[in-house]
Amino acid sequence: MTYLRAFVSLSLLACSGALADVVSLTPVADNTLYFNTAGNSSNGKGTAMFAGNNASLTVSPRRALVLFDVASAVPPAATVVGASLTLTENGVNFDEYVCTIHRVTKSWGEGASVATGGQGGGGPAQSGDATWLFRFFPGSAWTNAGGDFNAGVSASLTVGGGAAFTWTSAQLAADVKDMAANPSANFGWMVRGDESLPKTAKKFSTREDVAENRPTLTIRFFPTCLGDLNADTLVEDTDFVVFAGAYNTLDCADPSMPAGCPADLNFDGFVDDTDFVFFASAYNDLLCP
Repeated sequence: MTYLRAFVSLSLLACSGALADVVSLTPVADNTLYFNTAGNSSNGKGTAMFAGNNASLTVSPRRALVLFDVASAVPPAATVVGASLTLTENGVNFDEYVCTIHRVTKSWGEGASVATGGQGGGGPAQSGDATWLFRFFPGSAWTNAGGDFNAGVSASLTVGGGAAFTWTSAQLAADVKDMAANPSANFGWMVRGDESLPKTAKKFSTREDVAENRPTLTIRFFPTCLGDLNADTLVEDTDFVVFAGAYNTLDCADPSMPAGCPADLNFDGFVDDTDFVFFASAYNDLLCP
């Protein structure tokens, strides 16, 4: 089929049908890499992880690691249309600095270490902990001190303090799609702060903190293919009815838009012509792959 089989006035169609699935995950592991020439500081079971430089006059970076079991919640063939990572900053540094998210390229561990005090200095690394030099202390080293990660940024956000901050981007969604399809290559993300100045470190809650402060990865996806808005493995007229109703509403923030804004296929907050291009392409293919 090379064209839409039915042309229906968008103003007359009502929205109905299933929405995209939305899941929220908490980490299966998190930790901090503390700059340390001996590579023996960590905080595997602590309630905080850090990104940025500490208060020292010399450069002393911290880099947070966080890992989610994406494959347990998202089918490998799913179409991921949005992903957001939320971290709660609960430190005393309220100055604003950019924190970036990077894909980690090697496996790493969370041992039993616990830092004392404010936890910014780290604690003695325990067996299996990730540290500045080791993926799994004390025997498996990173190829590069400070962790092995993609230099490309998956998402970027200016972080102040005392609040929850959410990173989202098309690349973050692409990361999640790959993590679902290739779980053996899912080593999570690294959070990097400003490492050019002292006193930039941001303190984020870990999975060991109280439930409301724990890191959260929220994923919006279609279990089958893009455009299958009622999840029946076909992209057809019933899906067009769903799309058309959302197209009439336009703004995902409009109270009349169905929860989840199901037809926002590029996840930009609007159901517009760009989404129609995606939908029409899927409609012409008819069957989900």
